Formats: sequence, structure tokens, C-alpha cells
Amino acid sequence: MSRRSKIRISLVAASVLLVALAASASPMKTLVRTDSLVIPAGTMEKTVPIDVRGVRTELLTAAKSRQHDVTLELDAEAERPPQVFYEVYLSAPKGKRYNVGNIALFGAGIRSTAQGEFHPAHVQLFISDALALALCDASTSTLNITFVAKGAEGVPPAKPAAALTIQKLEIVVGPRQRE
Repeated sequence: MSRRSKIRISLVAASVLLVALAASASPMKTLVRTDSLVIPAGTMEKTVPIDVRGVRTELLTAAKSRQHDVTLELDAEAERPPQVFYEVYLSAPKGKRYNVGNIALFGAGIRSTAQGEFHPAHVQLFISDALALALCDASTSTLNITFVAKGAEGVPPAKPAAALTIQKLEIVVGPRQRE
């Protein structure tokens, strides 16, 4: 067998292996997707209700699973720096709010400071634990996602100087990424 034939066989075998690995990988699955939303300049807090009635069981199962993570995927942008960051909370409508992370647009996601092609800031927040707690009451069919403007280092913020636009808000289930 020639060297060229051996190389071809090796390349075919590697290709087959890659296809098999790709087919066996657990894909990310978007369970909730909302329309874009705008938090106007000057707004200190905004709550967005999310209907999860059709996917509640699947969300709760994934949130309690040791094999999956549930994440809140956000693509955020502002025309100019908003001069604040946003704490993000998840809750049942009348339940306790759970802090699941922050959105901070200091460079990324600012249209006026983009160099080259503009891209929104992508924020991935792990919400499995907060989601399991928020959905513990069997009657919960709506989740609230709340954005609260904050100043750096605990300093009370001035009102946000620019609107924050969330182009994408999705709740996604995927393979476990953390321990």
C-alpha cells in the first residue's frame, strides 16, 4: 500500500470519527425565546414576565439534573455607555428574587465605541439553581426576569444614561458545563 493510500485511509477514518463525535454530542436546546426588549434610559428597574407553562416540566427536570445546565442567554447593547451595570434576578411572580448574575457593558456591546463590525455583548448566566427554587411551587407557570440598574462599588447609581436593548433573551438547556 502506498504512502498516499495510507494518508487517505487515515483522513477518511478521522472524518468518520469526527462525524460520530458530533452526532453523539448533546446539543443545546432553546426552551424559551422572547422578543427583544428595551430598558429605557433613566429606568432603574424593569421586570419581564416569561410564560413557561408549556415547558415548565422540562425546565424543572433539567434544572434539577446533574447532567444539564439551564442558562439565560442574553445579547445586550446600548448606543453609548449606560454608566451603570444591571443585576439580573429570576423569580416566580410572588416569590423571592434570586440574583443570577450581571450585565455590564463597559466596552463590549456599546455601539458608539465599536471598532470595526459591531457585535452585541453576549452574556450567559447559569440559572439552574434559581430556576429549581422559583419553580418549586407546582402552580408557577410564569417566571419574572428583573433587571436592576446599579452603580459601581456599591455607589448609588445615577439613572442609566442610555437605553439597554436586549436583542436576544433565551432560556437554554445544554450539557453540564460546571461542577
